[in-house]
Amino acid sequence: MGEILILTRVPRLLIGLVLISIELSSLSGSPARGQAGSDAGASDEEYEIYSAVIKQYYVDDKTKLLVIVDRTFKYDFGDNEEPWKDKYKGLIIDRSTVEDYEARNVRPSLLNKAPFKLTGKFSLISDLDLKAIFHGSWGELQWIAYYRRFAESRGFIMLSRIGFNTERTQALLYVGSRCGPGCGDIHFLLLEKTNGTWTTKKELKKKNMG
Repeated sequence: MGEILILTRVPRLLIGLVLISIELSSLSGSPARGQAGSDAGASDEEYEIYSAVIKQYYVDDKTKLLVIVDRTFKYDFGDNEEPWKDKYKGLIIDRSTVEDYEARNVRPSLLNKAPFKLTGKFSLISDLDLKAIFHGSWGELQWIAYYRRFAESRGFIMLSRIGFNTERTQALLYVGSRCGPGCGDIHFLLLEKTNGTWTTKKELKKKNMG
């Protein structure tokens, strides 16, 4: 099985939006070879990882409501600039992990509320609802309208499908949020499974806006 050094990168933030490309057609493309077709829904294992990562980044003692976008988003790291080449020299990502991430994120997948393992209050929001609120603009008036509907939330969370290696011991995941004009974050994670537990091995990309 081939392995590759992490010689890829997340492209420059198209905060208008790679983060939330409401025009989902931008996520189309030629499918990559992978373990699972992109039309397959997220697995229970993916929901387990989603829940753990959301708790890690977005849940604290002040959290009253989590809002999660009900369609997945691809965070594309296929570019030639390779900003991590020196910083993460020696970090190995299995080729099958990358291929599976690409295959699963060819197009958006719908997420369901029931499989999430979140104990607090949370809701899913559709891309149609987001379009109705924001109309393609992320200004203060649009955010006022959003918080009228989700007053207890701190914005909304976006997730990619999760790419796994063949042995299902390594995974790639994008999770991000938007919470207002110039407010939000990006996390692109490499995870490892050890003794049956998924943990973050390296945060490959992190960006806080604002």
